[in-house]
Amino acid sequence: MIDIIVIDNLKLLRNMLCEALNNDKDFNVIADASDAKEALSLCERKKPDLVLMAAENNSNGISYGEIIKEQYPDIKVIIMTDIPDITLINKSKKSNIDSLVYKNINKESLNRIIRTTMQGYSTYPNIKDNAISQKNILTRLSDKELEILTSYSRLLDREQVAKATEISQRTLNTHIASIYDKTGFDNLNKLVIHCISNGYLTPPHLKICWLFLYGDIGL
Repeated sequence: MIDIIVIDNLKLLRNMLCEALNNDKDFNVIADASDAKEALSLCERKKPDLVLMAAENNSNGISYGEIIKEQYPDIKVIIMTDIPDITLINKSKKSNIDSLVYKNINKESLNRIIRTTMQGYSTYPNIKDNAISQKNILTRLSDKELEILTSYSRLLDREQVAKATEISQRTLNTHIASIYDKTGFDNLNKLVIHCISNGYLTPPHLKICWLFLYGDIGL
């Protein structure tokens, strides 16, 4: 069993991540927090095997990750980010961060990287392989694709989205495949919550918050 601490200032994302990790029999989330500053005291009290921490936090995740590695060298640190920036990768390597992943990673890949990191392997993305700028993630979409994404953020049901946008289910699936290709995401729920957390979309109602917290989010 791998004991994990999760640090992310976005509560919805943090809860979603904790739930997904706890669904794996090999993982046990023993604590979570919103601020990287809390990671040090949590490491002292909880003695985790691994800390999974967002780089963009109320406090700098990479800086606190470096301190964790200095004070608790046996604890593995994985930094999460949604910014494909080579300077961020270089800073993480210089700070002895064990691995770095993008937040749009799928569940299977994240679980694999956690396991390999615990085995002593370091994983970093190739910036050339992730050329999509998250700051412009929606500007790549066509008007119809934006309509579909906006409708999905309100309806959370593909069949209803097809009716609302007046297209067939088959055409909808084609558009969704194009959205995945243009954004680098492989799941509409993850894309919607990313857009909401970054201010690209406004949450339409509490239903979406409830789904991300307690529903089948399909990571």
